[in-house]
Amino acid sequence: GMMEMAEVSMCQSCGLPFNREHAHFIATEPDGSRSIYCTNCYKSGKFIDPDMTMEEMIDTIVPVLGKSIGKEEARNEMTALLPTLKRWK
Repeated sequence: GMMEMAEVSMCQSCGLPFNREHAHFIATEPDGSRSIYCTNCYKSGKFIDPDMTMEEMIDTIVPVLGKSIGKEEARNEMTALLPTLKRWK
């Protein structure tokens, strides 16, 4: 329905914010439409690492995000955020 078409504000796999600064990371679906995933996670209509678990995704993001907000805070945020994203529901 209409809800599906709403613009997502972040990658529904890793939580990367789709703000102006990150707009170039928004992946494209095979039909040319905007994906709900980013290019780090998704390419040509498929996940780049389809077997990745949510825990592995958290472990991948924490060192990167941790540089700006601290590793413990990054882990807490990601542990709360990822289960709400479409890929992990």
